[in-house]
Amino acid sequence: MEASEQSEGLEGTCKDWKAVQPPGAGKIMVRGWCTFPGSGWSMELVRRDSDDPTQLVLERVVAFDEQRQAQTIKGIEAEYVEDTETEYETVTILPDGPTIEVLKGG
Repeated sequence: MEASEQSEGLEGTCKDWKAVQPPGAGKIMVRGWCTFPGSGWSMELVRRDSDDPTQLVLERVVAFDEQRQAQTIKGIEAEYVEDTETEYETVTILPDGPTIEVLKGG
């Protein structure tokens, strides 16, 4: 069976979101930690359009593959890195995540 994608009512619980944009580095890094009710889950952060040029909007895209399922809880580190010269102030994680301030340091 093919992996199926979900967008509404996503599985998984995420926490510890952090966004860092080192001065002069030309990139932004976003990280968080998500747990899922078993294995077989995968997740990525995908960039979405924003009306505000100082806000980076990312969407959690979750997929499940029944053939890789086991009964253990699985944790996944979510990570997004983008080369950019834009000075972001906030990052919003869709559809159910927070809006966090971007730290301007290493």
